[in-house]
Amino acid sequence: MKIRRPNQYFQIVAHRGLPKDYPENTLVAYKHALMLHIDMLEIDLHYTKDKEIVVIHDDTIDRTSNGKGKISNYTLKELKKFDFGSYKGDQFINECIPTFDEVLELADNFSKKLLIEIKKPSQYRGIEEMVVDKLNERRMPQQKVIIQSFDFDCVKKLSSMDLNYELGLLLSKKKYWYRLPDFEEIAKVANFANPNYQLVTKKFMKYAHNANLKVLPYTVNKSKAVKKLIDYDVDGVISDIPEDIFLSLIHI
Repeated sequence: MKIRRPNQYFQIVAHRGLPKDYPENTLVAYKHALMLHIDMLEIDLHYTKDKEIVVIHDDTIDRTSNGKGKISNYTLKELKKFDFGSYKGDQFINECIPTFDEVLELADNFSKKLLIEIKKPSQYRGIEEMVVDKLNERRMPQQKVIIQSFDFDCVKKLSSMDLNYELGLLLSKKKYWYRLPDFEEIAKVANFANPNYQLVTKKFMKYAHNANLKVLPYTVNKSKAVKKLIDYDVDGVISDIPEDIFLSLIHI
């Protein structure tokens, strides 16, 4: 079998692990994702009442656990008591919310890159410094990390810290459906402009690449959409079904 990737740099990113088959943003999901044909693992960060960084998409635990309430209203010890797995099946009962430390330890065993999203940084004062401190403690190589956020001020702050890590700005459909982003402005602080995949057009890609920005659209879960995005010359895709995307790129 020959892999028919559009180019050698095309990246397949596992979004929140493998949420189709496993409880999202859990260690069991990440372990299985990291063993697949992916290039990056995407994770989401918040911090707790006692300032411990945890990995979860929402700022509440309502959707993915047997508890309710905001992450920031619980200590880590309290959060660890909730079940974050059984909503996906009895085989995942008592799967815990992972800490950033636990995910970094897991990632040490694999060559894959981490695409780290800082969620709602305005709710978590100083989270940028906390994330960077953790990465430095672990001596995470620069080629294994990208940090991104929807919050331009957060990305700007990270850029001002003169990091070795690449940075990305996420672009929502709500904000940019009727207008193109200011790619030149984004390029002053970031290396990636990562949009909702429905925002991507040939014109979008032309301006992004002219500004030397790479583009990883989210969340792409249909092979037809992938093929269209490849025609537009994207640099990769973020997907809930990364192995299916990989198989769709194989030419027998």
